[in-house]
Amino acid sequence: MRYGVCATVESCKIISDAGYDYIELSVAGDLNPDLSDAEWLPIQRKIEQMPLVPEAFNSFVRSGHIVGEHVDEQRLKRYVSTALKRASFVGGSIIVFGSGGARQIPEGFSLEVANQQLVRFLQICADASEETGVTVVIEPLCSKECNNINLVSEGATLAREINRPGVRNLADTYHMEMEGESNNAIEESADVLAHVHTADSKRLAPGTGTYDHSAMFRSLARAKYNNRISIECNWEDALADRAYSALQHLKGCNEGITTQ
Repeated sequence: MRYGVCATVESCKIISDAGYDYIELSVAGDLNPDLSDAEWLPIQRKIEQMPLVPEAFNSFVRSGHIVGEHVDEQRLKRYVSTALKRASFVGGSIIVFGSGGARQIPEGFSLEVANQQLVRFLQICADASEETGVTVVIEPLCSKECNNINLVSEGATLAREINRPGVRNLADTYHMEMEGESNNAIEESADVLAHVHTADSKRLAPGTGTYDHSAMFRSLARAKYNNRISIECNWEDALADRAYSALQHLKGCNEGITTQ
């Protein structure tokens, strides 16, 4: 298993010193697809100088619309193409499609049309993936944050519908906990599972709450998942104090569990 943290460029040394394998940065904040290549170049240089490779990126589409009456498909194509190309330039393999605001279905809008728009967006992502090798993973978000794709099982169904290698699914234990979804969903989505986010209960740092990470790792093992897992939590301004212990907690919970 490879362990990472959703964090900022400025936090990378702390994460590296704590022993993590990679950092998960932000598409909107770090790849900045709306900037020209010349404008992005200084940011690219900072990313390349980090002690860890940003193997994953979240916060994909922070502004604009993926569903609804105001979708600009040409802008989305440019944005997605640039995002995946820049991710590949700096060593990225995964882009997380959460983007709850951009994919929120407006009240009264056709659910059928919204689903068609989601599928179209993911087809655009799959096209860009073929050019870059970067995989886009669907992030099911709890209903408190978005009104569609709330369950891992729903994300898996959509990934199977797309049926292209560049679009896969993500399991986020915080959102699963919020929706009351069991770890069985991890095992049942094994065929399309390509990334994992985790936190402790109430989105605390791992090891500071009551979430059963050992049970999570047992389900991941049964799913034969042995790839990346990123901590996405509220560190309560104590990343430097808790990064190491959070990693040791996860490794301890995974100790002795095998994917064989």
